[in-house]
Amino acid sequence: MAAELMPNKSAKKKRRRKRSEEIVDYVVAIEDWDWGYSFSLNRERQPIDPYDEFRHLQVKGRLLRPAGQKTDWAEISLLPSPDLEEERRRDLHPIALGSLHVTQDAILGNIGIPRDALTPILQMLIAGRFNFVLMRGSRFRHRSAKVSSLRLETKLTEDDVALEEEAAP
Repeated sequence: MAAELMPNKSAKKKRRRKRSEEIVDYVVAIEDWDWGYSFSLNRERQPIDPYDEFRHLQVKGRLLRPAGQKTDWAEISLLPSPDLEEERRRDLHPIALGSLHVTQDAILGNIGIPRDALTPILQMLIAGRFNFVLMRGSRFRHRSAKVSSLRLETKLTEDDVALEEEAAP
């Protein structure tokens, strides 16, 4: 009778483990870029700042890695933010720098960067020095991925020599 009172092991709820996200390297060969700027009066009801300023840097190119995506065209928007300045970001608890989304025509990315990084990035793009955007993040799931790391580089490292050969015509 004591055996009948014991709960069946299969009746116990099994705890589901949170699936660990697979980390993927995304590499874009820069082919073009564009920068936009706007400055206006802030028309919000209770604005924190009386002005509204927006800077938007878009880097466009061919996705080298990972292979096998629906499209190999990528458009990555780098959005400068005053919240990412060293003094202001100490209290932040971010889950990602930004995200990537797959559409039929392109992989679109929105990534926040510190506002003071915009000037040197623009100088390097104007000089034609930056050739690659390297990002690290989660694998695409439901057509989106989180970006946890961003680099702009003049050349690929030794670890990426195979990618450099793929990029050559």
